Amino acid sequence: MTNLVLENIFPKYFTPRNIEQSEIWNKNISFQKGNRYLIVAPSGSGKSTLATAILGTHFQYEGSIKYDQQVVKKLHLEEIVKNRKDGVSLLFQDVRLIKDLTISENILLRVFNKDRKQFIPKMEEYAKRLGIENLLNKKAENCSYGERQRSAIVRSLINPTDFIIYDECFSHLDLNNKKIAFSLINEVSKESESSVIFFELNEFPFEHDYQILHL
Repeated sequence: MTNLVLENIFPKYFTPRNIEQSEIWNKNISFQKGNRYLIVAPSGSGKSTLATAILGTHFQYEGSIKYDQQVVKKLHLEEIVKNRKDGVSLLFQDVRLIKDLTISENILLRVFNKDRKQFIPKMEEYAKRLGIENLLNKKAENCSYGERQRSAIVRSLINPTDFIIYDECFSHLDLNNKKIAFSLINEVSKESESSVIFFELNEFPFEHDYQILHL
């Protein structure tokens, strides 16, 4: 997938706050593969609604979302699921780790039917970078929320899609850990030529070269 396009998107059942100032709702926006975006989205602006719509988990909106030239609303469920493997992925705000699995088991779910052994060195490297290497054999339910967030970030990068969306993925991290995670995401996404789209309540408190859009 090389383009992710929003054409006059507007939620069906609620009106987002600051709709008149939005640079995305009711606009034509094209996200290009390999580029990086920061969407600043205050509470009540419809951030999670838009993020999950892009993923194809609901169609409660007016307008069209396109994967390249394919209208998401017209795709069969099997095609949408297939796109989640390679085209577009979302790290949900609640991270959605399976509590009964270990951190490493949760991370390696992202490789699907590929040989998991070949991903273990990469997983261990990323986990070490984020300071969670000692948690890989620990069950997710026994980890703090911040530890689960860092684990989910590793999962998002272990087998990256063309477009990686992050919904407030740093909310339980201190500034130093935010910078470390942000640096890893940048590094891996550049290597894989993935596009990154962050949804955040505010702009990042550190320097970056992301294109900023206000929802």
